[in-house]
Amino acid sequence: PHEARESIAKMIIIDELPFRFVENVGFRLMMSVCCPSLNMPSRITIARDIYQIYVDERVKLKEYLLHSCQRVCVTTDTWTSLQRINYMVVTAHFIDNDWKLHKKILNFCAISSHKGDDIALVLGKCLEDWGLAPKLYTITVDNAGSNSTACNALISEFQRHGHFLFSGGEFLHVRCVAHILNLVVWDGLKVVGKSVKRVRA
Repeated sequence: PHEARESIAKMIIIDELPFRFVENVGFRLMMSVCCPSLNMPSRITIARDIYQIYVDERVKLKEYLLHSCQRVCVTTDTWTSLQRINYMVVTAHFIDNDWKLHKKILNFCAISSHKGDDIALVLGKCLEDWGLAPKLYTITVDNAGSNSTACNALISEFQRHGHFLFSGGEFLHVRCVAHILNLVVWDGLKVVGKSVKRVRA
């Protein structure tokens, strides 16, 4: 029954199903035939099971990052939802001891604003929680002024705590090439915008 419940939780995660799926009549009927000994969990119980899977996987990943990589590059971005809530995601990119490239989402959280100081505070806390501050190599972000402020604040903070940064953090802040190209294209379209509209017409 424990394996069956864990499988149900993983199915909910993998197939991106709502928690209430486990309370559907058809699903319960099928499970009563496939695994009659299983006491079917409620949506609250399955949510708890899924959270426990997250906690277990987080511990495994933290241990893996501690022993299987030398340096970590981080990307982060912030945006605002339709409900006017600010969100931030932090992703780690690293090469393990077997020279395989990995990409892992470390954090997805609400953030109070898009200001540089708030970004630095949340990003710094995330890196400290994961034990990655001493292993940080670069931070790749778009060209918003707040990101420059955040990177400068992080450099100061890490130096204060004695974390080693290559070239004293001079190359810590990496600007996103895709964002730069996007800005170039939009600036170009402003120049030739009238011609493009005439050709389309």
